[in-house]
Parts: sequence; C-alpha cells; structure tokens
Amino acid sequence: AAMPFRARAATPPRRVVRAAAAATDGNAAQQYDVVVLGAGPSGLATAAECRKRGLSVCVADPTLQKTWPNNYGVWIDEVAPLGYDDCVDVVWKQSKVIFEDVGGDLPNCTLNRPYGRVDRKALKKRLLDECRGATLLEARATAVDHADDAASRVTLDDGSEIEGLVVVDATGFRRRFVEHDAAFDPGFQVTYGALLRVPGGHPFALDELVLMDYRDGYIGDDAAMRAANERFPTFMYVMPISEDEIFFEETVLVSRPGGDSRDLEARLKKRLRESYGIESFEVLESERAAIPMGGMDPVIPQRTVGCGSTASCVHPASGYR
Repeated sequence: AAMPFRARAATPPRRVVRAAAAATDGNAAQQYDVVVLGAGPSGLATAAECRKRGLSVCVADPTLQKTWPNNYGVWIDEVAPLGYDDCVDVVWKQSKVIFEDVGGDLPNCTLNRPYGRVDRKALKKRLLDECRGATLLEARATAVDHADDAASRVTLDDGSEIEGLVVVDATGFRRRFVEHDAAFDPGFQVTYGALLRVPGGHPFALDELVLMDYRDGYIGDDAAMRAANERFPTFMYVMPISEDEIFFEETVLVSRPGGDSRDLEARLKKRLRESYGIESFEVLESERAAIPMGGMDPVIPQRTVGCGSTASCVHPASGYR
C-alpha cells in the first residue's frame, strides 16, 4: 500500500505583514542583505538558506498566504538527503511507464525507485518556518532599480519601497526583472489534472505510480481527437492515494504553440471511461498548467539574480524543476 509519512509537529505560522506606506516624507526605505521576489518553492528555499547563514532577508509575494496550486512529485532518493522527505504525504514503491498493451512492439518499463507526492501545505509551512526572522511582505514587486554606489531599490505595488544588497527574482516565468540576451520562445508542457473520489474504488495498485501511460486505444473512432493526439500526443500520469481517492493528469510533454487544456480534460475523461472503466467520480480539485520548457540562461553578470524557473532551471524535455 502507499505509505504516508508522519508529519512534523505543528509550529506557529510566520508573521505576514503588509508593505508599509511609500516613503514620501523622506524616510529611508528598509534595507536588507537579500530581497527575494516570489514565494514559490525556489524563492522560499533561497530565503531559508540565506537566513541559515545569518543574512537579513525580505520576501515579497502577493499570494504569500495561499496554498501552492499544483501537485508536485519527487524521487524520494533526491529529497531524503535534503531532509524534506517528511514533506511527502504518499510514497509509491515503484513507477510504471506504459507505451503499449502487453505484446506490443515497445516494451513497457517499471522503475523500482520510490516516488512521492509533495504535501504542498507541509512543504510551504516548513520553508516558511526555516525563514524565521525574515520579513514577509504580502506584496508584488513592480520595479527593481540598481545603482553603482547604493543598494538596489525594489518598488512594491502599493508604492512603498525596500532596498536589498542582493535582489533575487524567483517570480517564475515572467522574467520581468532578470535580463536575457535571447528571445524567450519556449515550447509548453500543458496539463489538466484532477483529484477524484471514485465510488466503489479504482483499479490501480496503491504501491505503484503510473508515471506515463501513452496508450491511445481509448480514442477509438473519434476522428477529431485522433487528429489532435497526432498533433500533440498525450500521456496519463496516475497517483493512487487511497482505495477510492486518486489523482489523474493528462499531459502534453511539450508543444509549440501550447496545447489546449480543455482538449486534455476531454481526453482525460474519455481515457478514464474507456481505458480504466471509471465512469462515475467526484472531482475534489482540479488544475491546469502550461509550463514553458527550457530557455536560455540569464545574462551573467547582472545585478538581479535569477532563481528557479526565472533562471530557466526547467528540464527542456521532462519539465522537472
């Protein structure tokens, strides 16, 4: 069966403050060693590491108190050495990649390597806890200005300002504050995912993740869907959570221009019915994503430091970050 990890003991949430009013009366802006723009996994991890080294840190993000929206999966042997394996809530002993039904020309593959689902709330809470002592601002950066003989100045969306000796842009794919010398024209990994409750249970083993199911027999004689699948082939990603709870995600590995998540939703529902025999279910939550794949590295040197997706730290083939 899938193995839940034991959660860490609860700790008080970190203080979240609104940005102060703009310094229009001559008051100096608050200065920090490091200002991190963006509180996704890479931004908070960077802020936490800076705090561990005794640096003064400010994190600014307009969605600081919201749960990260997407499901994340990780190889356990990669997160355990970092000490974050207690932020995984379900683990599968092995992962399966299915290309064709048994007897087809392409052999299927089973990886005996444990894989886990990230507990988004636990990981964010853990990283915020490790940012203890940092200033957390529920605000969006609108401008970053650098000077040769002074700290960098960050303007927030309410007009207030803060200063940083180093500014880290971890805002994702917008690339607003980090300079690149090449045009950003990526392909996109497009997904539609849904966490379902299936009355009577689903047909999947609880100790096995389906990393990719590329079979397309479910399409049948649907000519429009067949043509769409030839243009943008998709696979199903399956995370069995419990006997009657399961996460499915229909995915275009890479497409240019990006595929349509509404098309993927239709494929997911048909695959559930035709391939897995699931006709009745309750959608507990759903998600849509379009992840830019790859891209050139930022210009080096520059005053704003790119981090995570902003710095093109996305695998150009798999989308892993």
